[in-house]
Amino acid sequence: MKTRQDVFDWLSGQLRFGIKPGLERMNWMIEQLGLEERPSIHVAGTNGKGSTVAFLRAMAMENGLSVGTFTSPYIIQFEERIMLNGEPIPEDALVDMANRVKACADDAPETLTEFELLTMMAWCYFDDTRPDLIIWEVGLGGRLDSTNVLKQPLATIVTSIGHDHQGILGDTLEEIAQEKYGIVKRDVPMFHSIGEERLVELLHQKGDDVGASIHDVRPLVKKIVDGAETVVTYKYMPSVVLGLTGHHQAYNGACAVAVARYLGWSDDAIRRGLERAQHPGRYELVSKRPRIILDGAHNQEGIEALVSQAKQERSVTVLTAILEDKERNTMVRSLQQVGDVYETTFDFPRARTKAQLEKDGARFVEWKTWLRKWVESPTNETLIVTGSLYFISEVRRFLS
Repeated sequence: MKTRQDVFDWLSGQLRFGIKPGLERMNWMIEQLGLEERPSIHVAGTNGKGSTVAFLRAMAMENGLSVGTFTSPYIIQFEERIMLNGEPIPEDALVDMANRVKACADDAPETLTEFELLTMMAWCYFDDTRPDLIIWEVGLGGRLDSTNVLKQPLATIVTSIGHDHQGILGDTLEEIAQEKYGIVKRDVPMFHSIGEERLVELLHQKGDDVGASIHDVRPLVKKIVDGAETVVTYKYMPSVVLGLTGHHQAYNGACAVAVARYLGWSDDAIRRGLERAQHPGRYELVSKRPRIILDGAHNQEGIEALVSQAKQERSVTVLTAILEDKERNTMVRSLQQVGDVYETTFDFPRARTKAQLEKDGARFVEWKTWLRKWVESPTNETLIVTGSLYFISEVRRFLS
């Protein structure tokens, strides 16, 4: 492989192997490549993972640390998935890591999946660049996710438990929670912002079973003022305007605050990190005139958080592309609380088709033509585009 496109072609060729839960292949690769675990934070959760990573990264950098992050999916460019100090992996490094991983993977006793190969590329990149801290975002679930080869992270986080990927993780919130809680490690503190008491009880049981302390971060949030900006007062801190907007971001921020304090970062770095955190596609204002907001809400809990914030807007139109494995009816009903909802499809394997949407009674539009017209002649003060991170990534490119 010589170019980034060669790397993408190689990785996409592995997609046919699908999702294969289990850590044996990853552990084999790490041993063969002689990689060592570096100081890490491990973040799981149905919603809020990416925002929590963004807060933590900003705080750590303000505290003078070099920080690697592994996240998914990407919004602007593929390389965002592996970053050092907020900068995507350069092309030459991407190609080098891919060749290094491929050479080893070709000899593996079992074929690795696309996500496993990408995770291994991140391990290799961080082994070369040696950041002070790596923040790993779980791809799917936790217990059997390829990031869960970490043996002794500094801290673990579960941001939330909601309905997503039920076909893989389980039908009930309790089953989904048990998969997320699989990242809990002996003698490693776990921080969470989970509201449902029965799920918190399950987490404490898991902590008792493996010997990990469990810390609820929600009491840190003393006051939230919602509006065009989100102003939060955390315990032992003056009020701060969050870099990420939305009521729910107060609790993602609290996860980051709790971990940062546990790790001994300065109060000043924590406050500045809260203010300066950026995360594309999370209630992101991409145009002021007309006002256009992109939000990657892609399940019911995410949509509810979006609707809560969108009620601060004066008049709203919504454009959404909800994937076929999501609860479309519930999500659309929620979105209709804030404005007119138009639905669409896009070029993606799990996207609903035009025929499916029309059969379900959706107000269907061809999104590029519709969006071009809306920008030229807005029908409301604000347009919110949502339904899938993959979709808003396409819309972002189209608008730019």
